[in-house]
Amino acid sequence: MKGVLLALAATFVVFFGGDIGGGGGSGSRGGAASVLEVGDQNFTVHQVGQEFNEAVTQISIRTGQRIDTQTAINIGILDQTIARMASQSLFDQAAQDLGVTASIDTAVGTIRSLPQFQDGSGRFSRVLFETFLGQQGQNEADFVNQIRLDLLRNQYIGTIQNAVTVPATLGDRIYGHRAERRVAEIVRIPMGSISAISDPSEAELSEFFNENKEAFTTPEFRSATLAHLDTETLIAGTIIPEEEIAEDYEARLTEFRIPETRNVVQASLFSREDAERALTLIRAGKSLAEAAQDVSGLPPVDLGQVRQSEIALPELAATAFTIAANTVSEPVETTLGWHLVEVSNITPGRTTPLSEARNSIREELAREQSVDRIFDILNDVEDGLAGGASIEEIARDSDLAQSKVESVARNGATLSGNPLDDPALTAEVLDRLYSLEASGATDVIEDRSGGFTVVRLDRIDPPRVPELSEIRDRVVEAWKREQLLQRAEETAARITDRANTGDSLESLATEFGGQFTRTPAFERTGDGPTLPRPLVERLFEAREGEIIEQSFADGAAVARLVEIQSANQSDAARADLARTISGQLANDIVTQLSFALQEEYPVDVDSAALEAAFSAP
Repeated sequence: MKGVLLALAATFVVFFGGDIGGGGGSGSRGGAASVLEVGDQNFTVHQVGQEFNEAVTQISIRTGQRIDTQTAINIGILDQTIARMASQSLFDQAAQDLGVTASIDTAVGTIRSLPQFQDGSGRFSRVLFETFLGQQGQNEADFVNQIRLDLLRNQYIGTIQNAVTVPATLGDRIYGHRAERRVAEIVRIPMGSISAISDPSEAELSEFFNENKEAFTTPEFRSATLAHLDTETLIAGTIIPEEEIAEDYEARLTEFRIPETRNVVQASLFSREDAERALTLIRAGKSLAEAAQDVSGLPPVDLGQVRQSEIALPELAATAFTIAANTVSEPVETTLGWHLVEVSNITPGRTTPLSEARNSIREELAREQSVDRIFDILNDVEDGLAGGASIEEIARDSDLAQSKVESVARNGATLSGNPLDDPALTAEVLDRLYSLEASGATDVIEDRSGGFTVVRLDRIDPPRVPELSEIRDRVVEAWKREQLLQRAEETAARITDRANTGDSLESLATEFGGQFTRTPAFERTGDGPTLPRPLVERLFEAREGEIIEQSFADGAAVARLVEIQSANQSDAARADLARTISGQLANDIVTQLSFALQEEYPVDVDSAALEAAFSAP
């Protein structure tokens, strides 16, 4: 809800990046001194922390996954929070110095008009407003002042943004370029089958190889030895005694209790009288849906099969899990009004027996134990490497799986060109392998599952041009493909010559064994028909009626540009584009303004104090 309110002014985002501040300021871990100074406005660690925590909460809600503090800092949420607070303060001070005002009465009127604070009849609800303040931990005066500042800032920024419009001539040119459409006739000439081409003579093959040696240059290859500890293998081999599983089950018994669930439908009414009137209609034979529709005009809400804890309003939850199945409750009052509740499909709660929970408990205990074991093993491995032990000795002593990697390229391919099949050679391990600078060097790479791999670089084979005898089959295939492509291009040239004398592409496609198509109108993006990008680009360079040839890796094509359809400047998309460009220009101006304002209202961040505060246990 607060995010909706802040959206009144959140029409800009300014990121100061690495240029903000310089480690100055007078902040401290106590949180009372400022850690962010913008002009004459100071922010404490506590204030930054509140904004940061709120940002983390909002992202956690949107992603459905709780983000811890360190992860949030690592992905830049703290930096973004500081940048947002600094930019808002810059614009607040600039607006006030210019005499821009927003009265308390205006802020109050804005709050009263927000739908979040209105009841079912569309009137401002004091109860909803105070509930929101309690959830946010704010008092009314501070909240009203916050909205006043939001409105003030919105006036200042909005004045700039609303004044920026893209010039009509520029908008017409850009839209005309983007939205122009073209129609073409195309004949595709596929390459054909390699088996249809006879093998080259030795002289032909040798000449082709000598002319194209660079194309056959091998990449750098590296060979390595890997020692790997897989967490799942370690977990699978961990033995957990039955008595330990039973003890864990008893200690966590509440986790294995499956609560009762019920299908709950609730209808909202405007008053107790409405609720009682709807209940009378139900007792007279109407359904809950019919009665609610007759009295309030609002359909009931089906909450589905839920647990008691999943119903947000305590009064509704208690009632729904008290009444009998297939009955409607007496009127229930909550902070959101009056309700009737109907219950069906009751599934009693139960406790999962040990026999059903045994496997999951065993795996959890094994996983917990494996974490400690992996940590100890990893320490032993690093100590062994530091002491000069070989990777083979380390693998033997720590019971690691060992494998050899022979001649793998940077992209993971082997000499044959096929991907190397070794689960231990992940993309990260391959990247580390290619970061090692000399044979014999080792590195330890921990993976996301908790395991790790030790890699030793054994050999580096630099790029080279192989002898023809080593790659004869590859060279023969490449020669044949070139012959096929030349034939396709020669066919395309003949079709072009005939088309330029007046023959239709459709008849020529039949004569030469090509594939004819007439495209629907398409734009420069190629949307609509599936056309290769080079052909689309050539067609948008062509004149109407012009015939063009285009070669591809698998054949060739001949195309005639049939029609050029100019953009419709009265289309609604033209106005949308103008608004988009205007918005981008306005945001650029606002961003530049924010940097200019820093000359008048200096921004300083005490990085050391922030780091100390947010790294504290």
